[in-house]
Amino acid sequence: MKVADTALHFWGMRSGKERMLLCAAGAVVLAAGLYVILLEPALAASRQLSATLPRLRAQAEDMRQQQKEIAALRKKISAASQRADLKALLQSSAARASFVNSIERIESLSGDRALLLAAPVSFDDWLGWIETLQREFGIRLDGCKITPTDQPGLVRVEATFASGGQAAARKTQ
Repeated sequence: MKVADTALHFWGMRSGKERMLLCAAGAVVLAAGLYVILLEPALAASRQLSATLPRLRAQAEDMRQQQKEIAALRKKISAASQRADLKALLQSSAARASFVNSIERIESLSGDRALLLAAPVSFDDWLGWIETLQREFGIRLDGCKITPTDQPGLVRVEATFASGGQAAARKTQ
């Protein structure tokens, strides 16, 4: 109660002109406080968004163009994969792989699937070759059984591949 009494006594001792000046000063301080607390952060965020919006729009346009390119490349890969025999594509790609001498056999299972058996194969080389098949020919790994050998880093591989143009059912082994 002492603070309230002191404030009322202070207010009562002021003349009408002083009271008006104190109210005006309080209004200015309140307006400045509201600006600093509410309006300035909103304006700063708006400026930041205005600065990043053109960059985001450009990125969105780039993504649209890349999406069109991806669709065109997928059609191209699909057409190339359908024209070529999957077994022949695997054989030609495997001939360039570092483990060409480890391939035991490649056989066609159906028009759009093939089986590859290889041992011993470096696991890292195998993963690199799979990535190359997917990127260059659109051939995907449909199922794979990898068995370690006695030698570190070398594995035995039994893999089923499907051409990228056809939707083949995935099977796990």
